[in-house]
Amino acid sequence: MKKRIASLVDWSGDHPIFVLIATLIVIASSWTYAAQLELRSDFLELLPRDSPGFQAFEHQLGRVGGGASVLVIVQSPERAANEKFIDDLTAKLNERIEPHQKCVAACGKGPDSGACITKCGPELIAYMETGTKDVRKFFQDHKWLYADKSDLIDADNTLDHQIALKSGFGLDDDDAPKAPAPAPNASAIPGAPPPTAPTTSPDDEKKPALGMDQFRDRWKEKANKSDDFPTGYFATADGTMLGIRIVTTTSGLGDSSGDSLVDQISKIVTDLHPEKYQPAMTWGLAGDIPNAMEEKKSLVGDAAMATGIAFVLILGGIVIYFRSPWSLIVLAVPAIVGIGCAYSFAMVTFGYVNTSGAFLGAIILGNGINYPIVLLSRYREFRARGQEPREARRDAVLNAFRAELVGAMVGGIAYGSLIVTRFRGFSQFGLIGFVGMLLVWASMIPTVPALLVTIEWVQSKLPRYLRDPPIRFDPDGSRGPIIRRIAIATERVPRLFLALAAIGCVISLVKLPKFLHDPWEYNFDNLGSRGSKHGGAGEWSNKAEKVFGGKMNIAGALMLADDPPEVELIKKQIFANDAADPQGQLVAQVATVDDLLPGTADEQKEKLQILDRIRDKLTDNVLSSMSDDERKRVEEMRPPDDLAPVEAKDLPALLRRRFEEANGTVGTVFYVKYKNDVSLSDGHNLLRIAKTTDNVHLPDGRIVQTASRSTIFAEMLRSMERDGPLATVVSFSAVLIVVILATRSVRGAVAVISALVMGVLWAVGGGALFGLKLNFLNFIALPITFGIGCEYPFNVFDRSRLLGGDMTSALKRTGGAVALCSFTTTIGYSSLLFADNQALQSFGRLAMSGELACVSTALLVLPSLLHIWKQPKPAENTA
Repeated sequence: MKKRIASLVDWSGDHPIFVLIATLIVIASSWTYAAQLELRSDFLELLPRDSPGFQAFEHQLGRVGGGASVLVIVQSPERAANEKFIDDLTAKLNERIEPHQKCVAACGKGPDSGACITKCGPELIAYMETGTKDVRKFFQDHKWLYADKSDLIDADNTLDHQIALKSGFGLDDDDAPKAPAPAPNASAIPGAPPPTAPTTSPDDEKKPALGMDQFRDRWKEKANKSDDFPTGYFATADGTMLGIRIVTTTSGLGDSSGDSLVDQISKIVTDLHPEKYQPAMTWGLAGDIPNAMEEKKSLVGDAAMATGIAFVLILGGIVIYFRSPWSLIVLAVPAIVGIGCAYSFAMVTFGYVNTSGAFLGAIILGNGINYPIVLLSRYREFRARGQEPREARRDAVLNAFRAELVGAMVGGIAYGSLIVTRFRGFSQFGLIGFVGMLLVWASMIPTVPALLVTIEWVQSKLPRYLRDPPIRFDPDGSRGPIIRRIAIATERVPRLFLALAAIGCVISLVKLPKFLHDPWEYNFDNLGSRGSKHGGAGEWSNKAEKVFGGKMNIAGALMLADDPPEVELIKKQIFANDAADPQGQLVAQVATVDDLLPGTADEQKEKLQILDRIRDKLTDNVLSSMSDDERKRVEEMRPPDDLAPVEAKDLPALLRRRFEEANGTVGTVFYVKYKNDVSLSDGHNLLRIAKTTDNVHLPDGRIVQTASRSTIFAEMLRSMERDGPLATVVSFSAVLIVVILATRSVRGAVAVISALVMGVLWAVGGGALFGLKLNFLNFIALPITFGIGCEYPFNVFDRSRLLGGDMTSALKRTGGAVALCSFTTTIGYSSLLFADNQALQSFGRLAMSGELACVSTALLVLPSLLHIWKQPKPAENTA
């Protein structure tokens, strides 16, 4: 094995141009291909595809279509200008979708219509909602049926009574008011009172418009209760903000088709020049797709910024440590190869990356650069001892090979442990990271020797001031005064360092039980983007809430039954489940299409019978005796001859579509509305909601596949609770096996594992101390810390093995490189602190604390432990 490795090193040094050209081709092709990678930021992309929640949600999307919305909001102080703009925007949007609608209509409904429709191309706009004029007309045309039955009976009786009073007949003798007959010559009787007028009750008084005015006002009010927009536009009460709702065929999960539609809508709005309608007019987009775009832009920007910051800081630290800007090229090239190939692999395997995979570039850079750092450090050390370049390259690779191999194995394990999970937020991250780290390590041996040869040749042709300064090491082999002092201190007072380490462990262990009892972050407001809530789509979403919020809007979680009659059964079961919740009820209402109808079919028939009687009473004879104004008011209340029962299919499109499947089936869609004080950002509530409403078990044993956004969040929490511990156990177990096999001694294995466990314990204890909670992203830091954090103590131990057990010399020679490796990895994580996404920030904080803790135990605890636990016999001295 050693001979083959030495041969590869020599061959790379002998053919540097060939190696570097091949490397540049790999970099260019991999990065170009990876540039096509799509980011999907929706939480749905984190769930396993075979999870019940994902399948139920996907099943629902297939039946109701995408249904994601884009809300266009316009704002100015002038209502008329806002209305004019909305009218013109509606016309422009119709012009955009009309060609597709005509093409689809021309295809007909024959056997070949599917292929024909496919040729029409995709249309992202399913329909538009631009106002409520149709809704207002519908309810006005059917206001009689929406009146209460008791009110209709009252109106019928009142009408009957008023017609009788007006005609002067038709009352029974017992009911007619009696007037006493005047006494003869009563007026002539001295002291007699004047004749008494007939007494009548208020009900017997003649009323204008036959008493129908009171009913007309009530029926109008009842008919208009579903229409909160008297002007026919979606608008605030003062008319300063108007909007339209565009419902799409996409799901709004952050896919590129939604982005394309938003760009098209933005161009149409911009081309209308809103400022021409009113100088102060502004506009913006809100809804599912713009919000997803905003979140995705934030993630992309954060990922680019994090990688850029990490790159600059890491390379700056390397230049300072090696005192050589040329070292940047040697170390950066393998990392760039690994990052490009990792994302190309993601493109081939997935075609996209989810939220957790977006920031792997910075992390692979920080972690992967550790391998060439150790190799370059060994090479420079051997050159400082006077070895020739060819011999130094070979010896550096052979000397560091075991440590590098173990580092690659435990690093791969750190990422690979995530692959065994079903939660895609973990498994995709793990698989891409595993490939990236593996390729950084694999590309190191051919590229680093070739780069060293090339750079040294180039420097030989340059003036002295452009070359690296001579490589110098202290006589004892130490890399600087700080690491020398640490090495001496751990040798002189090892028990002090172990005592301090024990105190840290005790503090962590005290905090650990409470933390482990409930470590998860349940407040989803602490996981998203902060900036998106205060500007862009977030700001316009707040304005859209003022326009649309609670008005003609089914505010609730959309769910789906298999057929319309099933809805009532599901509704009853949901209320029963909710009532059984020991923590209290969450559901305020289950809204169905029946809520928009004027009653059941039987109830409407009964109402129509009463309305027939009312219509029959309002004859031309009765109406002719009224004044023009009264007659007009009464005629307005006369039920039309063609009034018929209202079915769900008769509802105006604006309302019907909310309860309609993609294939036109009406009545299977329903909405669960929750109480106002129920926070949907609280994961505890989401778990309770999912238990109440997901996959409802009907009394007859059937299970109805229902799902909502609460399903996704609840499923995510359950997946983390299941897969998080699994990944951690797999990572630690595999690392334990590798360390035992690689150290080949009980003393070494115990020392390395003890240092690793202490580091992880300190990190988790520190997180518990400062209230850090685990979430779908930062949990990845734990299995990764087991792998990456194991490199540092193993490097120190392995160098002491090569030095015959001389721990002080091993730490002096290796400690600087180990500290630099930790520095680069920490910088890779710390760059996430600049992210706007709060989940990423928490990942950066936890991963940084793990890094700092593990490098501290590697440089302080492991040497102290090995100084006390003396080497039993001399080992090979090949360092």
